[in-house]
Amino acid sequence: MELKIVCQCGQKYKFDVEPVNGRMPFTVNCPVCQSDGTTTANAHLAELLASQPATLVTESASPLVAPAPGGLHINRTAPAPVAPPSSEAPEAEDVTPTPIRPLRTAMPATAKNPSKRPSFALGLLGGFIGTAAGVAVYFLIFKFTGLRIKLLAIGVGALAGWLAELLGKGEGSKELGGITAVFVLAGIISVQYFVALGWWHEALHTQEKLADAAYVFSMTEAKEAVKIIPTGSDAEIRTFLAKKSKEQGENISPAVISNKEVKEFRENRLPEYQALASGQISKKKFLEEHNLEMMRTNGAMVSDDNTFKGVFLLLLLSKVNLFSLAAAAGLAFKLSSNA
Repeated sequence: MELKIVCQCGQKYKFDVEPVNGRMPFTVNCPVCQSDGTTTANAHLAELLASQPATLVTESASPLVAPAPGGLHINRTAPAPVAPPSSEAPEAEDVTPTPIRPLRTAMPATAKNPSKRPSFALGLLGGFIGTAAGVAVYFLIFKFTGLRIKLLAIGVGALAGWLAELLGKGEGSKELGGITAVFVLAGIISVQYFVALGWWHEALHTQEKLADAAYVFSMTEAKEAVKIIPTGSDAEIRTFLAKKSKEQGENISPAVISNKEVKEFRENRLPEYQALASGQISKKKFLEEHNLEMMRTNGAMVSDDNTFKGVFLLLLLSKVNLFSLAAAAGLAFKLSSNA
């Protein structure tokens, strides 16, 4: 018969048994906690056997005997009495149990350690943390080393997918993989945007420094010119031009400088020098006249947003960058979804 047992730990298991004297012929154990279930099995056997009706055993009829006066007589044996099942344990010498391995039922993977059940929410948390940590490293490498290694994005995808799988305890659904891949793409594109924006502002700041340096240099040169050329005579102009040529590595005598050069300097350069030295030309006007003026709003540098967005879009759509983005998202999906 088939016997079903419910262990104290809550595990259900069943097996086939042929009772001997109404009792178990072998011992049984719970497949999970290994506790002895023989006593419980014997109690179930007793209940099952007691609930079954007694079976009358009738022997075949004997041959007819000679009829006696008064009728035909048939000789029958009385039915053998059926002994009721005994609740007492059999003698040790009467039953020799043969221990056999009990049948084990298939157990779910989470029965032994319920704390390791898969978790979609923890998987999402792992994907987010992995993406955040990966893009932080990605940003620091780009920002402080200047290395434009696009394939670093693949590392971000690997870290996000691995943490999603780890914290999710093998949840491994396609939904988790898809969301983790979106995390990775959003994180990488965001960090690339901010890095490019930083480079853009740094370039504008460098241009501003160059413009300021050009103004300071021109102001110094203007004051020197006014000092050497107080009256604007040809001799003073030749002396100034000879001095400047010597500073540039050329040793030219003032007498060699032609009248044409003197005239051109007097008409074009000298008025600007005099205006700068006297303060008639402000710094802003000087930068505007020489196309060096930087746009400012409330003291902060303003860049051309349309130009920056166009440059960033070109960088984003480059073949190497698109490949790295696709590889990072694919790796994150594969690791987190067990695909």
